[in-house]
Amino acid sequence: MIVTVTPSPAVDWTVATDSFELDAVNRASTSTREASGKGVNVSWALHRAGVSTIAVFPGGGQTGQFMENAFTEAAMPFTRVETGREVRTNITLVTPGHSTKINEPGVDVGPRQLQQLADTAVEATRGARAVLLCGSLPPTMSPTQFADLVTSLRESSSETEIVVDSSGEPLTAALAAGPSLIKPNVHELSELVERDIRTIGDVVDAAHQVRRSGATAVLASLGADGAIYVDNENALHAVGHDIPFVNSVGAGDALLAGFMAVEGTPGTRLHNAVLWASSAVAHASTLFPVRPDFSDQIAVSDLATGTDGREIVLTEPSVPLVATTTHTTPDIRERKNHG
Repeated sequence: MIVTVTPSPAVDWTVATDSFELDAVNRASTSTREASGKGVNVSWALHRAGVSTIAVFPGGGQTGQFMENAFTEAAMPFTRVETGREVRTNITLVTPGHSTKINEPGVDVGPRQLQQLADTAVEATRGARAVLLCGSLPPTMSPTQFADLVTSLRESSSETEIVVDSSGEPLTAALAAGPSLIKPNVHELSELVERDIRTIGDVVDAAHQVRRSGATAVLASLGADGAIYVDNENALHAVGHDIPFVNSVGAGDALLAGFMAVEGTPGTRLHNAVLWASSAVAHASTLFPVRPDFSDQIAVSDLATGTDGREIVLTEPSVPLVATTTHTTPDIRERKNHG
């Protein structure tokens, strides 16, 4: 069982157009609404692939009920902590060659509901293979509280992987609590080590530095350049070649889901992670089918035994994070799409 905890979930509203013009009336070719948020997306991907999972999230109002109905209809296990407040909506506009997001701010969650969320997560940890804490925090949840949750989860089960996929102060605080794995993108990794990251070698060096700060392992998403996995024995790089680009939204969530979906060697897990991320960017929405036909297009290389590949310059070097992004290159680029 893989448990996902999404402190600040969202309803994703994705609108696609065949063309787009500012200050004009544009017609949508498709429009979809999906229960979402980083951890929710991971659970969706796992559930659709037949991997046992449960999504834990706070929410209320019509949007909270919408999410509950979506999970019930799909027969996906979930626990919703009632907040009495609407879940935020994130809007994605997909036009040829571009994917633009507008995210609503997170919704306040009361102290009692935050405690209930934490208690639910700790209880779910017992017997779970992994617990994933994903996304941004509600305005009422501090980074210290987030770190305390990581500590509680780690102490409740020594056999369970505790995974953190967040950013900024919450990620920094959680790092000191000793998670099993963190999944930053290149920009967040750059913020953690407080220096620019320009090459594959820079990513590996930064990941080792972050490990010394508390994390057992690092899974870094690199957009078009794939992903890197680093632990005390391994430094592996995987990238997909000739992957058709449709939509980058949720690619990082797919990467993490693919990594968690399988057990085995780090190389096997990393290959599957990039396979799932590649499948996601080749699909119009976050509810993607895994594409086994992409498997031979995923290359995994070992960076721990030599210098080959370390000098490769990243397609998207570290830059400051922004609230709204537009992607103009067909790739697997990913920033934190749900905060």
